[in-house]
Amino acid sequence: MIHCTAFGQETIKAPTLKIILNHERLTPQTPPILMDQEPALPVRYIAEKLGASVEWDSETQTAAVTRQGVTMNCEGAIHEDRLMAPMHFFSEMFQAQIKYYPKDNLILMNTSGEPPSLKDAVHILPAFEGYSEQDLYWLSRIVEAEAMGEPYDSKLGVANVILNRKKSGQYPSSIKGVIFDQKYGIQFTPTANGAVYNTPSSTSYLAAIEALEGRNNASGALFFLNPRSATSHWIENNRQYAFTIGGHSYYY
Repeated sequence: MIHCTAFGQETIKAPTLKIILNHERLTPQTPPILMDQEPALPVRYIAEKLGASVEWDSETQTAAVTRQGVTMNCEGAIHEDRLMAPMHFFSEMFQAQIKYYPKDNLILMNTSGEPPSLKDAVHILPAFEGYSEQDLYWLSRIVEAEAMGEPYDSKLGVANVILNRKKSGQYPSSIKGVIFDQKYGIQFTPTANGAVYNTPSSTSYLAAIEALEGRNNASGALFFLNPRSATSHWIENNRQYAFTIGGHSYYY
């Protein structure tokens, strides 16, 4: 019998850690959290996905996880009324190979060999519910061009400015239209210098997916600029400052 012990926990807010298990994207009602910088996953949800049974003991606040005659006891941490266990519990219980990409907010798990490469894994994630392949294609590319080298939240903010414009009624009604809009002059420099055609990193691709699926960390913002590299100060002089994320300042 193996015990997984509780750690201090820090709830992931935005963006949310995503899980790919055996080449399938998982969507647990309670997403992973961080416990001392190690991701912790919902025990019952993952265990039942892998054909295990879970018996909860309310007195001891532990769960007995059984699969193919092997039982392991897990104590973990309670989050949103669900038991969460660190990754090493799943490695031991299910002989799972797990890779965690903190920069990409992604966990890859496989119970029959190596998990897919990061490059292959990101293409498992898009649901294409409410957005198209073309939407993701262009959004991920403008994110890469405008926020290359920036932290994930900054990439997410750039993606959401594009989506905010699309929804505003003041700009074209498609993502590609917003990016290449020239009604008042070129809106995004990468469309002029060709950087928008570069292949996006996995991080930019994932940020675009997250934004398209509704995670908005730049609510209401229609403009952004990098003060260190901006050659025009029109935005600063004419729009209301909103907030700063990473190296970008955002404006309404």
